[in-house]
Amino acid sequence: MKLKAIAVLTVLISLAGLSLQAQAMDMGKNGMNMNAGGHYIMLQDASEAGVTARAHLKDIKEAMAKLGMSATNHFMVMFTDQKSGAQIKGGLVALKITDPHGKVSEPVHLMPMDGAFGADITLPDKGRYQLEIGTKLQDGQKRKFHFTYTVK
Repeated sequence: MKLKAIAVLTVLISLAGLSLQAQAMDMGKNGMNMNAGGHYIMLQDASEAGVTARAHLKDIKEAMAKLGMSATNHFMVMFTDQKSGAQIKGGLVALKITDPHGKVSEPVHLMPMDGAFGADITLPDKGRYQLEIGTKLQDGQKRKFHFTYTVK
């Protein structure tokens, strides 16, 4: 059983590394390069206390299903200081997902990824999802950002 858990963990760590490489290749000077492979779903921007959050989802359902995993999307968010326009690269970020039935997930820690934060998530049902991001960025101030996405 321990060997199986170690093997699964090794695969997950490898996938995270590949995801980081792919995300780094997809990052452009002004945000995402939408033509650089993969299907991206841009979410609306959200602002709070001098910071703008720009989030997107990447459809990974097919690739993960081939590996026997249930994740459907890779969620990524980038933060920008509204005054300077500088990207905010440090801090703590977590995501709570409210599904179409009103069930709220446990917080998902978003990993820092080359100036952004991300994690693989599962949005299994059709309907509207509420995505709430809680942050404590480099300035130490706590902020919340809200996004919505509808699975069709």
